[in-house]
This record gives sequence, structure tokens and C-alpha cells, in this order.
Amino acid sequence: MVSDKGAKGFEEEPHKFDHSPTQPPVIESKTISATVGEGGRLVIPAELRKLMELSPGEGVALRVVDGVLHVISATMALKRVQAIASKLRKPGVSFVDEFIADRLAEQRASDERFDRLHREAMERANEPSPDKEPRR
Repeated sequence: MVSDKGAKGFEEEPHKFDHSPTQPPVIESKTISATVGEGGRLVIPAELRKLMELSPGEGVALRVVDGVLHVISATMALKRVQAIASKLRKPGVSFVDEFIADRLAEQRASDERFDRLHREAMERANEPSPDKEPRR
């Protein structure tokens, strides 16, 4: 969203980690204790990694809201996006087919314009110039 303070960039709208109907079902675990190690390292216990569908080496998104650290795996973030997108989907409508049809229509319009400009250029090239002799 554009900043009201006249900043030159964009500010990211805060993401709410709510559990609205557009989100996947809530899966809660029991509270598990962990200790923050050197350099701020935190090991996520295996039970929680499994619930988060978090694989070794996979990136996570972190956010602190009201002093609470939220961690989401790429897999869970994708599932949230898919849940939101599925609410927007129209039954019987293929977005891929619509996209392809739009692109084909744009290409036809571009081809027609190119053909028209080419035809006009050829007509101008064949017109006799007032200061030149007619072409034979």
C-alpha cells in the first residue's frame, strides 16, 4: 500500500495470521519448550516440523506480532494461498483457457496492425513522388 507519509516506496500491508474460513483448518500442537542457542539459533522440534510440513533446507517466513514469533513454511504458505484462490475460482471456468484466448486475441490484433502498417508502407513506396520520375 502507498505510504500516507509521502515516502518514495511502498509499504507492505501487514499480514494477519488469522484462521478465517479462507485459511486451511487449524492444526494446533501441544506447547513444546525450546532453548535459543548461540547466535539466536532456535531448533524447531521434529514434531512441530512435521505439523508445519517443513523439510530440511526449506526456507521459512518469520514475523513477530504482539511479541509472538510466527513461523510459516513455504508448503503451508502455498496451502494458504491455494485456499484463498479456491474461493475466487468460478465453477466451469478455466483461467488457463481464458488466458490463452486473451493472448491469441492480442496476437491477432498485433498481427492485423503489422499487416496494415506494412500495406500502407508498400503503398507509399509505390506512389510516384512529385520530384522523382514515375517508376516503371
